[in-house]
Amino acid sequence: MFKHKYIWSILRNSTILAGALATSITAASAKEVTIGVLVPLTGELGKFGEIVANSIKLGVNQINAAGGTSCGKIRTVVADTGGNPEVGIREATKMIDSEGAVAVLGPTSSVMVALVDLAKRKKTVVMSPYAGTITLNELGGDYVYRTVSSDLGDGAASGLWLSEKGYKKVAFMVQNGESTISPAQVARDKLKKTGIQLTDYVVYNPGQPSYQAELISVLANEPDAIYLAGGQQSGVTVIKEATSGGFKGEWLFTADLAVPEIFAAAGADILNGRAYVELADADSSLPEYKAFKALHKKETGSDPGPFAANSYDMVNLIALSLEQSGKCTGEGINSVIRDVSDGGTAVSSFADGKKAIADGKDINYEGASGPLVFDKSGTVSGSYTIQVAKDGKWVKTKFYPASAFAE
Repeated sequence: MFKHKYIWSILRNSTILAGALATSITAASAKEVTIGVLVPLTGELGKFGEIVANSIKLGVNQINAAGGTSCGKIRTVVADTGGNPEVGIREATKMIDSEGAVAVLGPTSSVMVALVDLAKRKKTVVMSPYAGTITLNELGGDYVYRTVSSDLGDGAASGLWLSEKGYKKVAFMVQNGESTISPAQVARDKLKKTGIQLTDYVVYNPGQPSYQAELISVLANEPDAIYLAGGQQSGVTVIKEATSGGFKGEWLFTADLAVPEIFAAAGADILNGRAYVELADADSSLPEYKAFKALHKKETGSDPGPFAANSYDMVNLIALSLEQSGKCTGEGINSVIRDVSDGGTAVSSFADGKKAIADGKDINYEGASGPLVFDKSGTVSGSYTIQVAKDGKWVKTKFYPASAFAE
């Protein structure tokens, strides 16, 4: 009797131990690290927010397929800001305090600026693939990073293109916003040095039903080209009203209009052969970009959109920084992110970087969007393309490497 009780006790305790061990293994395998995805999924920049969110997801899938980080597989929480800074602050705070996010990825320019204080106070890395505002040239660099160059580069590229085209007279139409004013100011300054006549520099407010009042002077001065730094809704109205008012010159748009939907909204017949768009873009000849493009095509069925490569690189940098620091915190990421992006063994994927780190090597993540060496403000240098409207779509016509703007 006692013998059977003893055997039963051993079996029962073994079962309990096995169950506890299984639970422990399950918990360990379920270990996760959270990253916030804070993008505009609605509003004028909704298309870009969608591209960014999907590219981050593509990167997360690759990272988790490689076994995840030493902090666990990456879990994402997504929130829509609509481009509103107040919403951005509220959602980012929720991600950090309630969800435990160690990084928040994807804010637009105005939201990014609003999050600087929160990022530093909460010691949580905030990173953007398209926030070019020159305000971050002074505020960024500690917990605040971007995988796209400053609007100084956008403005320089636009100014260079306008001067190369040989226009005699150019007018500026600029929407009153963080992401539109800063590149326009730089482009204007560049243009003044070339001798090209700047006929008008009009700053307008978005959300108006008409911009005919702003266009009166612009059209009266008969510019050869109009530089339009505007959002999608206001931009379409300006384009249509300028055309109705008799404008027959050419256009140069900023990146907000670099979406296929602009052709249906404004009219492909109006844009084809007359409209150009300038945007930060990867060097398509780089092997890292070619590999990313092939992966994107395989997983999504489409080619990468604007800022897709920058977004993919962003989440890989975060994951590799978690791996390198050995700390599952924003503070850990911030302490090594510059080292991970420069100065070691070149790697172009999370899987390769993870292996190199495990082998005790320093790494240098070479991204799909190009070299990712952060300057003092947490900004990388960048390259740009000019695309032309042709047959109802945007087609690359000119590439400017980062070296084209070296002083």
